[in-house]
Amino acid sequence: MGVRAAVWGLLALLGCGPALANDSTGFLGTGGIELARTDAIEMRSEDLRIGLDEIRVSYVFRNVTDKPVDTLVAFPLPDIDLSRGLTEAAWGFPQQVDDFLGFRLWIDDQPVQPALERRAIFKGRDVTDRVAAAGALALVPWAAGAYDQIAKTLDPAALARLRADGLIQAGEDDNTPQWRLRARYHWRQIFPPGRDVRVRHVYRPFVGTALIGRVASIDGRKAVGRYLGDRPDPSGDRYCLDAATRRTLAAAQAKHPPPAMPYSAAEIEYIVTTARNWRGPIGRFHLTIDKGAPDNLVSLCWNGLTKTGPTTFESTITDFVPDRDIRLLVFVRSQAP
Repeated sequence: MGVRAAVWGLLALLGCGPALANDSTGFLGTGGIELARTDAIEMRSEDLRIGLDEIRVSYVFRNVTDKPVDTLVAFPLPDIDLSRGLTEAAWGFPQQVDDFLGFRLWIDDQPVQPALERRAIFKGRDVTDRVAAAGALALVPWAAGAYDQIAKTLDPAALARLRADGLIQAGEDDNTPQWRLRARYHWRQIFPPGRDVRVRHVYRPFVGTALIGRVASIDGRKAVGRYLGDRPDPSGDRYCLDAATRRTLAAAQAKHPPPAMPYSAAEIEYIVTTARNWRGPIGRFHLTIDKGAPDNLVSLCWNGLTKTGPTTFESTITDFVPDRDIRLLVFVRSQAP
């Protein structure tokens, strides 16, 4: 079986040339929390559930020293390159608000409200102060209306300064921002000596969906739709799509040619390989994949998955050191015959 997180809002007709660029939605990977680098804290366990509706992660941390550790903990949202415009990128945000992933957090089973920080990054430089002074942090792709409409609410002189600095340029809109929006939730966390601290968070995945035009065009070695991240896939195989899945899709397509093809595709990427700043490996890593419905098909590159229910597959690894991110491709079966 082929087993970073994302779901798209618009649909793409795959294998039809230019239609892919015009009709698909872009997606990005998300992941888990990040600690400031420390050798004082171990991750005793991580339980990760990835579904089309929700990502759930539960951690158990242990301070192995004899003194309290006070550190910053963050949950980074994926960087969003605003220079891509709105139509070309076709962002499929789970919800149209600043908190577009609906992030929720509990520490030792008590709800915690983390701070949400947004920064503007332009050519590797932090330009947040300049952008914020002009009121231009309001130029976000999930706000109602195009960038030009939002720009009308800004001070014209401040907008002209941003344009002179190259921070605003004509693109799809006359006032297209050129910076990357970098956002994160963060909070201070005290880890008492010799005691477990349980951290749990839940959010909606940044998912991409697409209609399937030609099954043969899906090779499982690259994103089915448009992945808008920067990092290439070093493995050259994103989803490890196996022969049995291909046969099932081909048979469905032969019986129901497009546009009647009963399967669409959904992609999720969960990043596990970055910012592992605690001490040693993850003591126990438990992964649950939920494909959403019994008739759906799932493909990902992961060894040792066991089917545990009509829609779930699970894997447990001890002393886990992640060496690749989790890229999930789900073929969603429609209710139509």
